[in-house]
Amino acid sequence: MLLLLLANQTQQLKPLKDALSFVVHPIIVSIDLPSRLQHWFNEQTTERSELIAQNRTLKAEALLLKAKLQKFSALAQENTRLHSLLESSFKLGEQFIAASLIKVNQNPNKQHILIDKGSRFNLYEGQAALNDSGIIGQIIKVHPLTSSIILITDPNHAIPVEINRTGLRTIASGSGAQNTLSLPYLPHNADIKVGDLLITSGLGGVFPQGYPVARISKLQPMPGEAFIHAEAQTIAKTETTRNILLVWSKQQPIPLLPAKKTPLATQANRANAH
Repeated sequence: MLLLLLANQTQQLKPLKDALSFVVHPIIVSIDLPSRLQHWFNEQTTERSELIAQNRTLKAEALLLKAKLQKFSALAQENTRLHSLLESSFKLGEQFIAASLIKVNQNPNKQHILIDKGSRFNLYEGQAALNDSGIIGQIIKVHPLTSSIILITDPNHAIPVEINRTGLRTIASGSGAQNTLSLPYLPHNADIKVGDLLITSGLGGVFPQGYPVARISKLQPMPGEAFIHAEAQTIAKTETTRNILLVWSKQQPIPLLPAKKTPLATQANRANAH
C-alpha cells in the first residue's frame, strides 16, 4: 500500500519537478559558469602564448634565412665579378694575377689602397692594376706579402691616354676627387666631346694599350688660356672595388711564384756570403 501511495505522489509531483528543473537549471549553469570561463580563458591564454612563441621562432628563423640569403647573394655577385675579371683578362691576352683589397687610404691628397699580394708573387713597382671595368692605378710599393697601389685619381698621378673615337693622345691627371680625372693639356681646337671614352695609350710602357680609363664628363673653354678645362669620370669605381688584377705589360711570361733555388745556385750564394 505504501509503495502504491508513493508511486501516486511521485506521478503527481512530476510536473512540479519539471517546472523546478527549468528554474534551477540557469542557477546551476551560472554557478558553473566561472569555472567554465576560467577553463576557456586558460585555454585561450595557452594557445595565444604558444602562437606568440611560434611566431617569435618563425621570425628568428626567417631572419636567419634572410641573413644566409644575403651571404649567398653576395657570394654569387662576387663570383660573377671574379668571372668577369678573369674572362676580360683572358680575352685581352695579358698575363695577370688576381688580388684582394685589404685596406683603403683615401683623402684628397693621398688616394692609395693595399692589396694582399707582394714580391713573393713577383709583383713590381709601376705595375698596372685594374678591376673588371677598367684601370684603377699602379703599384708604388712592394712588400713580401702586400703591395701599395696609387689610384689614378690621386693628385700625384698621371696616366697617358687616348680618345678612343679619334686616337688623340693626351695625359689624364688625378684630381683628388673621387672617380674624377682632369685633362690639363687639351687645346681649344681638340676634337673631343662629352661622353668620349679614354683608353690607355700604351705610351711609357707602364699601362698596356687599350684598357678603359674614363669618360669625358665636362668641357669648359678658358678665355685667354691655351687649353680648355676638361674632366672625366673613371670607368672603374674604386669605392666598390674588392677584386683587382695586376697586369704584366711585358711580352715574356713572368713566373707567379719565386723560382726554386738549384743546389748549384745555393752553393754559389753561400760562397759569396763567405
